[in-house]
Amino acid sequence: QGRERDVSKLAGSCAMPLKDLFTRKKASPAKESDKEAASPMFDKYHDPEDDKIGPDGVMALCNDMQMEPTDVRLLVLAWQMRAESQGYFSRGEWQHGIMMMGFDSVSSLVSCLTKLRDELFRSPRSQAFKDFYRFAFRYSRTPGQKSLEIDTVKLLLPMVFPPSHPHVAKLLVFLEQTPAVRGLNEDQWVSFLLFSNEIQEDFANFDPNDAWPSLLDDFVAHNQQ
Repeated sequence: QGRERDVSKLAGSCAMPLKDLFTRKKASPAKESDKEAASPMFDKYHDPEDDKIGPDGVMALCNDMQMEPTDVRLLVLAWQMRAESQGYFSRGEWQHGIMMMGFDSVSSLVSCLTKLRDELFRSPRSQAFKDFYRFAFRYSRTPGQKSLEIDTVKLLLPMVFPPSHPHVAKLLVFLEQTPAVRGLNEDQWVSFLLFSNEIQEDFANFDPNDAWPSLLDDFVAHNQQ
């Protein structure tokens, strides 16, 4: 239980307890009031030609939230909506976000996203963070590709990890100095989360005989030179 924080006390403006948001329990069918609340906000930002919020609508939403497109809270929003395509939110995804978070205005959405971000960053060992972290990989990679391009990795790692989380800064330096690494596959991405949570900052408890991806073996060797 030490690894799982009690998040139920921080429900705040979110309609569901955060523990339910984090465990990603299957949402119950949308209430009519939820659907009605979803429509005005969705309609403000959506492209009527395909009934989706597209890149222009996402930028307008970011402006209203006073949030940069690179703000991790936008990724948290996509995670909670279970969005499938970067830069797009369907009406169904938007309604799912309403069910999960219960926002009914830009201000309540910002408040809920901020609380979710803060709790994720406080709980990098939680199942919720693992789910969010894996989602970030799948959501951010180029469609049809199995790996995440290295430039995207360099942008995404410091975005999804809490500030000063062990090994993130060192890995970024390693990637910058190792041009042969052109991307990370999902196994490498997920393994780095386990590595960063379990391996001491001085690598004292790192065992090269453990089944780490070779990328992480090279990372440790690079830092022990």
